[in-house]
Amino acid sequence: MTQGSQFKAMDSYFQSLLSETVAEPLAPQPELAQPLSTPAPFAEPVVEQQTRLADLLAQVEPLTESQRSTQSVEPVKVQPRRPQPPAPPVWKNIEPGKEFQALFFVVSGVTFAVPLTELGGIHQITKINSLFGKPDWFAGVMTQRESQLNVVDTTRWIMPERTADEPYEYLVMLGNSQWGLACHQLNGTELLQDSRIQWRSSAGKRPWLAGMVKDKMCALLHVQELLALLVKGVNIDGC
Repeated sequence: MTQGSQFKAMDSYFQSLLSETVAEPLAPQPELAQPLSTPAPFAEPVVEQQTRLADLLAQVEPLTESQRSTQSVEPVKVQPRRPQPPAPPVWKNIEPGKEFQALFFVVSGVTFAVPLTELGGIHQITKINSLFGKPDWFAGVMTQRESQLNVVDTTRWIMPERTADEPYEYLVMLGNSQWGLACHQLNGTELLQDSRIQWRSSAGKRPWLAGMVKDKMCALLHVQELLALLVKGVNIDGC
């Protein structure tokens, strides 16, 4: 039997049950000894209903102006949206070109290189005036032609647990700033090819490090990032 024929058979079956239920005669009801009388519903005349409503309305006291102002709904105060702090600038490495000149200098046996385009000059270290309230790696201020140069004790800056064994000889100035790195020895300049540098792709924990000169195993400085740390008053570890 198909699904359609099954549906028709079931429908016919339920229709027959329904017709049998309707056609079934009602069973005779036993007669009560005394018929129950149903009381007629109370119907209040329309005039009396209107009078009662008028009396109820007369008892309602109207609200005064002060009550209305008190019961008025206060508007919802919308809190102003706080401005989001600006995202930190994306670290970008230096781009000195395929070939560039660099100065090499030594600090407590560690060699560094700085592109000549980021070199602000070289001074021989003279008298340094120390200042109170500065970090340990801040050696002081040196006067040079009416300019106040900030001298960095580079050994303490890169190795906070160490001190320089020998007096510093030179001050390597960074860019156009008043900051200079004290060093022990100058190793001259050299032309570097891009292929000799192992460049960094992200800031990591050393944003001041642009890369490594592979054949010399020395650090190439990212001068702008180094200056940002010095201005903040933090050392190589961000302390």
